Amino acid sequence: MNMFEEARSIKSMLDFGKMTQDKIAKALGVSQPYVANKIRLLNLTDDEQKKILEYGLSERHARTILRLPSKEKRLLAIEKAHTMNMNVSRCEIAVDSMLDEIQRCSPPDCTSTAERIGHFETSLESSLSLLREYGIRARAKRDEDENFIYFTVCIG
Repeated sequence: MNMFEEARSIKSMLDFGKMTQDKIAKALGVSQPYVANKIRLLNLTDDEQKKILEYGLSERHARTILRLPSKEKRLLAIEKAHTMNMNVSRCEIAVDSMLDEIQRCSPPDCTSTAERIGHFETSLESSLSLLREYGIRARAKRDEDENFIYFTVCIG
């Protein structure tokens, strides 16, 4: 039984058996968060579930990818995880980077230029961390004068 079949079985126990997650957990000899995490997997579309199984990604990969807000982004992350042979840690970094990009593209909650630059620096460091995870040397240097802030990115 794969992770999604198990999740569907647990969900059917909830829906038809009128059982709580806690009762199901006790019956199965697992924790309530285990049950909740299994059920969350069903928030992935059938297509996403199929690709995850086809590519041999783990349940932790699936839960990490589930953090992305849209089907398009999740499918992109699934493809990246597969083609780049990402372990869970690398997948988490990639998803964090994608979430940072989404945040950058949406209207910022912050109003000051300093706050927006801070978001950029956080995103840049996340991207550099991802490169380093792949064994690529990467660093950034920040300089500023009275008019500008300069970022020099070195990848090699």
